[in-house]
Amino acid sequence: MNIYIDLPQALINDVKHNGLSKFIENFNNNMRKYYGEDINISINFINNVKAVVYIMGEPSFSGCEENINNDIRSILSGQFNTLNKSNIDIKLGYARLNPNFRLDKKQQTNNSLKQFQENVTMKPKVTSDEFDYDKLSHNYNAEHPRYSFEQVILPEKTQTKIEEAIGIIEVEEKVFDEWGLRSIIPYATSALSFYGPPGTGKSMAAEAVAHKLGKKILSATYADIESKFHGEGPKMVKAIFKAAERENAVLFLDESDSLLSKRLTNVSDASAQAINSMRSQLLISLEHFKGIVIFATNLVVNYDKAFLSRLINIEFTMPDNVARTEIWNKHLKGTNIHIPLSDDVNVTELARKYEFCGREIKNAVKNACIAVALQKHNLVTQNDFIKACEITKEESEKAVNAKDYTKFQTPVLDAKQKDDLKMILQKKIDSSNNSITV
Repeated sequence: MNIYIDLPQALINDVKHNGLSKFIENFNNNMRKYYGEDINISINFINNVKAVVYIMGEPSFSGCEENINNDIRSILSGQFNTLNKSNIDIKLGYARLNPNFRLDKKQQTNNSLKQFQENVTMKPKVTSDEFDYDKLSHNYNAEHPRYSFEQVILPEKTQTKIEEAIGIIEVEEKVFDEWGLRSIIPYATSALSFYGPPGTGKSMAAEAVAHKLGKKILSATYADIESKFHGEGPKMVKAIFKAAERENAVLFLDESDSLLSKRLTNVSDASAQAINSMRSQLLISLEHFKGIVIFATNLVVNYDKAFLSRLINIEFTMPDNVARTEIWNKHLKGTNIHIPLSDDVNVTELARKYEFCGREIKNAVKNACIAVALQKHNLVTQNDFIKACEITKEESEKAVNAKDYTKFQTPVLDAKQKDDLKMILQKKIDSSNNSITV
């Protein structure tokens, strides 16, 4: 998002004395909270007593225009003592009024811009497609969350910890601006790590967080980031964070044990270097991201300590009997659920008998309903749910006890089998020797 600032020519020496980079950083940090993205600031000096600020983009939320005006006037008048707030003209959403407005097309007077550039070093903006992160970021799109906390059954301790972690958004203005924490912590970021067994509600809880904050959710996995081309991984990491900032979305990175695992110490090839670069870029992006990032994993033990120290770790556990009963009720009698249940359905008994996680309960309900519908029955009975639960239980046990067919296993032979094998081999040797002519 672009902001163009016209300053009175008399302030050139003040800018040179006070430093341009500090001024731009302060301006950027204050505007980021309203626009949710990096700000490109261009400064021009004109023969005028007034300063004019052209803001091209639209804020991320409505009703903040007065706060934006007050902040800009405070920043400029604080930076330049001779500039009164009454001499600052602010044009919000200027792209609506003049979409073709560009600073480089404005007439410069008395070569003031040239003089300014000769005295202050400015880094040129990189526009190469190779580093066009904005373009890459459009590969990722946020979606509206499908679940709320009313649909996610979590232990009270887990729910409380999540709400405390995301509370940073609610108190950002008070803590970071009024109390001044932004001077030492520029970005109000909350990075959460949801870890625990599969099917315990980590992905649903991430969507519920977005729903509670009134935001979209941008979901990605390691496969969305990893690239076989050297150097692409770090770019995709930065692009994903930029996409989340652009859409003011909660960023959810699932299966993150691969992404956050320990960096490689024995780096011998380009692929290992690329992996380390990607993880280093992730650390940098976390430091600069303004908003909520949620990582989810079943293998938190694989996380690098550098990441763990930056995350609020929240454990997701298997539901107890009370929670299982509530999950069954949500799936059978929740809002918009119209399953024709028989009078003999006993949710308490199902929860007691089958120590399932939420995902297994969902699968059992689905399988029971499908079986009944295929049989053209009108009611789903307790026995239908028991059959579905037994199938789910059997499938889970098979998966846990499945053999690893990727490993070669040497067969164990008894004494007779060994003797027979020796005899066969000896016959082949003798036959080969007999066929040789001297």
